[in-house]
Amino acid sequence: MIRLLHLYYDLLNLYGENANSRCIVRSLELNNIKVKVDLKSLNDKIDFNDYDIIYIGSGSEDNLLLANEDILKRKKELEHFINDDKFLILTGNSMDLFGKYIEVNDEKIKSLSIFDYYTKFINESTFKNASSDRIVGEIKATSELIKEPIIGFQNRCDVNYDIKTPLFKTEEKYSNDLTNKDEGFTFKNVYATHIIGPLLIRNPYFTDYILKKLCDSKKLKYDISDEVSIKAYKKYLNNDMNPI
Repeated sequence: MIRLLHLYYDLLNLYGENANSRCIVRSLELNNIKVKVDLKSLNDKIDFNDYDIIYIGSGSEDNLLLANEDILKRKKELEHFINDDKFLILTGNSMDLFGKYIEVNDEKIKSLSIFDYYTKFINESTFKNASSDRIVGEIKATSELIKEPIIGFQNRCDVNYDIKTPLFKTEEKYSNDLTNKDEGFTFKNVYATHIIGPLLIRNPYFTDYILKKLCDSKKLKYDISDEVSIKAYKKYLNNDMNPI
C-alpha cells in the first residue's frame, strides 16, 4: 500500500490542482496497488511518518501565506521526511514554502528554510509580460529524468532565486528567476515546479517516472501507464510542435 498526504488540499487548489493527487491514485490503482489518501490542512494533527508521498498544490498569494504560517510549525518533521528519501511533489507556488523567505512588498516573511533559495512576489515595476505583473503562458520544458518533453501552464507572480538544482529547463521568461533556462527545484525525492495544468495528468511519462521510483522503494511492481493520459499528451504534442 502507498500512503498519500494531500496537504492544504483546500487552500492550495487553484486551477484544479487536486487532480494531481487523483492522478497518483488512478495510476497506482491501474497497477493494482492500494492507496490510502489523507486530506490535511491548517492546524490538523499530522504524523508524517505515516506517509510515503506528500503532494502540495498551487494557491492564491493570500492562501499561500496562510499555509506558510501553519507549515512553519512542521519544519522538523518535514526535514526528516525529505532526508528519509520519501517523496514530495510541489506544483505552482507551493515550492515557495520550502525556501528561506518570501519577500512581499519589501517585507521578508520567514518560510521553512529547508532549502537555500528564496522567493520574491513580483509587481508591475519588477517584471512585465503578457499579463503585466504575472508570468502567464503555456510552456514546454525538458528534463534529464525522462526523454519526453514536459508540457503545462504557468500563472504566477513569484520569482525564485539561488536555485542550484533545477528540475527542468525551459524558456527564460518562464524560468525560476527569469534570467536563465532553469525551472523548478529537485533534491533527493523532492520534485518542485511552477508548472500547473495539472502537471501529473498532462505529463504521464513524468508521473510514471516518479511513481515507479516510489514503488521500487516499497518493493511494489509498477508497469502499466494510463493510456488515456498518454493519448492526450501525444495529441497535444502533435498539435503544437513549436520548439522550446
